[in-house]
Amino acid sequence: MSANSVAPARPRGWWIPYTFVGGFAVVIIANGALLYFATTTFSGLSTRQAYVEGLAYNDRVAEERAQAVLGWTLDVGLSTPVMADASGWAARLHLTAADAQGRPLDGLAIEALVRRPTEEGLDHTVALTPVGPGAYRADLALPKPGLWDILFTARLGEDTFRLRRRLNTE
Repeated sequence: MSANSVAPARPRGWWIPYTFVGGFAVVIIANGALLYFATTTFSGLSTRQAYVEGLAYNDRVAEERAQAVLGWTLDVGLSTPVMADASGWAARLHLTAADAQGRPLDGLAIEALVRRPTEEGLDHTVALTPVGPGAYRADLALPKPGLWDILFTARLGEDTFRLRRRLNTE
């Protein structure tokens, strides 16, 4: 080759194959990121024994019918949460219980299972103490503000009443 020779010009459209390869690379990287986040974040699974719990479905229906016969009403309230310290928030849970005739229900043993619907490891149980005729309360320590599911179980002798409430602490 002589010093005066010119390099051949690239053919028209030489970049098109690289565009296809680059496009597929972007899709593969995006799918890899989605796959990583899908397998390492919250699974959404709220129970590990769904089949076993499903077998007890008829028992739950019978419990709900027995609960409806009782005619009890439970009214739930939550005080405005305040920042207790660096470890979380504090709030007071209020509950009033009445029988079918509207009279206060005294002598109940009430437990509240406090669950965070979007995170594991923050669930805890508190016992409500009586503070007056048909009135009960408990102090809650919540590690984070936001939505909390509370499952109340009230027992009086052989009678059991369950109530589920979602409370927002924000």
